[in-house]
Amino acid sequence: MSEINLGQFIKNVFDYSTGKPPAQQPGKVANENFQRAQNEAMKMVQQTAQNIANNFVRQQDILNTQMMLKELSNVEKSWLMKNMFNFPENIAQLLEQIVTQGKAVSAKELSLLMTQELDISKLLVLLQTNGKTALDKLAKMIATMNQSGIYNTQQLKEMSVLINACIPANDASQAQILKSFMVMYLPWLPLNESAGFNFGADAASEEGKSAGDDTITIVITTKNYGIVKILLFKEKNAFSMDVNCSEDFPKERFNESVKGENALHLESNPTYTVRKSQENDKENELKVEFSKSAKISPQLLIIVHAIIRIVTELDKIGSLQQQRKNS
Repeated sequence: MSEINLGQFIKNVFDYSTGKPPAQQPGKVANENFQRAQNEAMKMVQQTAQNIANNFVRQQDILNTQMMLKELSNVEKSWLMKNMFNFPENIAQLLEQIVTQGKAVSAKELSLLMTQELDISKLLVLLQTNGKTALDKLAKMIATMNQSGIYNTQQLKEMSVLINACIPANDASQAQILKSFMVMYLPWLPLNESAGFNFGADAASEEGKSAGDDTITIVITTKNYGIVKILLFKEKNAFSMDVNCSEDFPKERFNESVKGENALHLESNPTYTVRKSQENDKENELKVEFSKSAKISPQLLIIVHAIIRIVTELDKIGSLQQQRKNS
C-alpha cells in the first residue's frame, strides 16, 4: 500500500490561513466565498477519510492527524461523520435517494414523491445499516493507529459516540428516528449536545392555525434574538410562513435569505408578529424544537432544515457584530 503524508494534508486543509472557511462578512459576495470555501474543505475531509480507510499511514502522519483532528470544528466533524455514513453532504440529495430507491425518475415523478409522506421505516434501516458501516470504518482507523503504537485515540472515540447517537434503536419512535437523521445535517448545533434539538416537542405548539398534514412549528432559541417561532402551513400548492420574533430580529435579511432558497416556495413573504426586545433575549443557549406534524414529507424536512440554517446563521452574524462592537 502506498504511504500518504496525511498529517501535512490535513494541516494544509485546515490551516486557518488557507483551508479554514473565512469569517463570514455581510454581503452576497462574502456569503458566496464562504460557501465555496466550505464546499472545498468538505471535499478534502471526505478524501482524507477515504485515505485513512484505504492506505497505510506512517506513524508521524498519524501523530499529526491526531493533533489536527482535535482542531476540527463541529461543521468539519459533521462532514467527516456523513462521509463515514456514506451520506451525501446535502440533505435534499439523501432524501431524493431514499424516495427514488436509486431509480431514475422524471422531474415530475420526483416532485410528487417528495411531497408524499416519508417512509420512516426505510430511514430507520438506512441509519442502522450505514451506521454500522461508519463504526466499522472508525474501528479500522483506530486499529491502524494502535498497530503503529499509538493508543491515544480519544478524539476518535468521541466520534464513535456521535455516530452511535445517530443510530436509532429498533423500537425508536418516529420523533427519535427523525432526530437521529436531522442532527447529522445540523452541524451548526453542537453535535455532542443534541439534547438541544428536539423533534415533536410540546413547547412548539401551533398558534393561530390548526395542525394539518403539512403544518409544523419550529421554535429556535437564539443567542441574540431570544425565541423565534416559525409556523409553516400549506395553502394550495405552496407554503406560507408566520414568524413570531423580537423587534431586533433581522427581518429584512431573513426575507432575503428565504427568497434565495430554492427549497422554499412560499406563497408570499413571511408575516411577522413582533414583540418588544427584552434583556433576557440575549445570551440564550441555542436550542431547536419542532411541533408534531400529521405528515412528514421529504419536502417539509428540506424546508425545515433550510429555515433552521438561515436563522442560526443570522444569529451567528449577530454574535460577530456584537463581538466587534465590544472590541
